[in-house]
Amino acid sequence: MEEENKVNEVNEENESTNSGKDLSYPSFLGRAGAYILDVLILAPFFIIVSIIETKMYNVPNMLYPPMIISVIFSFFFYCYRIFFNTKFNGTPGKLLCKFRICREDGMPVTWETAIKRESLYIVLYLFELLLLYKFFFAHRSEADTFMHPIFLFSKTTESIIYTWIYRLISIIDFGKALFSPKRITFHDKIAGTVVVYKPV
Repeated sequence: MEEENKVNEVNEENESTNSGKDLSYPSFLGRAGAYILDVLILAPFFIIVSIIETKMYNVPNMLYPPMIISVIFSFFFYCYRIFFNTKFNGTPGKLLCKFRICREDGMPVTWETAIKRESLYIVLYLFELLLLYKFFFAHRSEADTFMHPIFLFSKTTESIIYTWIYRLISIIDFGKALFSPKRITFHDKIAGTVVVYKPV
């Protein structure tokens, strides 16, 4: 019985190793197309939330509700990506393109791996949030609407530097896939994941 269990363990290890060898990777343009599809799928939701936020941002003496809505929306956005990557091995755009996300050994993505994969942009978002709300609380006595401090913050040196850092990191992140045989981005590297074609 023990020998049979050892044989099964060896077979499982071999399957894991072989699965990593048989993976087929989409092109950079293929991944870009899947990303555009994801944006289009979420566009109606983004537009609705944007309309609600814009109206609330301009309501006099209503400072905290739009702030809370903005944070909740961002929280659900990242939860949405983590959920789809874990449960379905990819976001809807990737699935429509017949792609899936897996670990570099070909095994499915775990919750921990999915969170790591989003961690780069979660950290960038939290840093922006920290800068914005630090500025907001420092100038809230001058503000009659939430839009006012946001507009003022966008003109600060901190905001401009952050914007350029975010753009640079995004370019490095996705630009890495251009020079990778497996089209691995920087956020893939952090999580140890790859995007591959779904097996037929």
